[in-house]
Amino acid sequence: MKSMCAVLALVFALSAVGNATIAEDDQGDDYWNILVYLQADNNLNELTQTDLDEFMAVGSSDKVNVIVFMDKLDDVAYLYYIEPGSMTLLPYEHNGEEVNTGDPGVFEDFVTYAEDEYPADHTLIFFWDHGSPTAGVGVDDTTPEGGSDWLTHHELIDVLKDHTVDVLAMDECSIGQIEVAYEYAKNLDTQYLVASESYIGYRGFPYDKILERLMDDPDMSPLDLSLVCVQEFQELFMQSPYEVEMLTTQSVIDLGEVEALASEFGDLLEALEADIDSYRDMVKSARASAVIPWGSQSAGRIDLPSLVQAIADTAPASSDVRSEALEFMDVYSRAVPEMGLTMKSENFNYLGLGILFPQSANFLTVACAGMFESYTTFDFPDNGWLQFLEVYYDVDLI
Repeated sequence: MKSMCAVLALVFALSAVGNATIAEDDQGDDYWNILVYLQADNNLNELTQTDLDEFMAVGSSDKVNVIVFMDKLDDVAYLYYIEPGSMTLLPYEHNGEEVNTGDPGVFEDFVTYAEDEYPADHTLIFFWDHGSPTAGVGVDDTTPEGGSDWLTHHELIDVLKDHTVDVLAMDECSIGQIEVAYEYAKNLDTQYLVASESYIGYRGFPYDKILERLMDDPDMSPLDLSLVCVQEFQELFMQSPYEVEMLTTQSVIDLGEVEALASEFGDLLEALEADIDSYRDMVKSARASAVIPWGSQSAGRIDLPSLVQAIADTAPASSDVRSEALEFMDVYSRAVPEMGLTMKSENFNYLGLGILFPQSANFLTVACAGMFESYTTFDFPDNGWLQFLEVYYDVDLI
């Protein structure tokens, strides 16, 4: 059956070449490429049609290209140019193949094809799948080789370090962590990350509303489009039936500010370490006030700015700790210029960016030793954070 699908796909692809070429010739110099890496070869497969319908509700224009690479469950991969009311199959080498979307080579081919065939001034990439702070930005559960494979954060970086992408927007859970943002900030020519520190709910981004606003103003800046993603996300989740989602968030993270934010955090950690016996109980209380509910406690993740704000509120007024905490919050106001909250999540203490702060040293070294091994491949923990955790818990983690 898959062989027949591949043959049909090739015929379809050849017949679509003329249409695609005309579209490119008509467009000239495009302003925005909206690329969608839709990894549905897993248990999210049944949700794809809703989002495809939203893309087709608006489609592309002479200023905006919408291009979707899609691999569904028990199906082969296809690359589509999205037009109002239809999807045009593009002449692409992986059409009709059973691919592994966790393979960075597959992702690289997609980005390179779009860049070469549809040159644009700006690019936003939507990642559509499950997400993980340590595992990556999407998983393929039925790879040609057998088993599952994640497209890891480091594989994504290896691909995109040679490309200019203005915005990375994650239609996925839990990517909005300082560890991930720091890794991207240090290694990519990318301005903004749109991501959730918690869960996003099954509904995800309202792609039609986002595209409508881009079509109305195709000259909008990368920041403006990032803000639109969060604003329309929040608007959707304020409506029935989606308002029941309790922990749904999205934030705009300015990657150009993240290294400065990490540096300020390092200064705060040094001030705390200098007199940790005096500050340990204060930090413990601040951590408790910043815990994200519904599973994040067991995952050891908390809201970073809430932690620091609680420290600023309780540290002695003239202390270096309070001064460093306030400086961190000042930089944070620039690093995360927008956060979208749902009606239910407004009841919790979110400020928009997560961090791994385990409830015990045992969590890292025993309960989640495998995750900890992955965690230490990121650069941020070596920026003073693991050292602080060792001092705070009075253990050797590494």
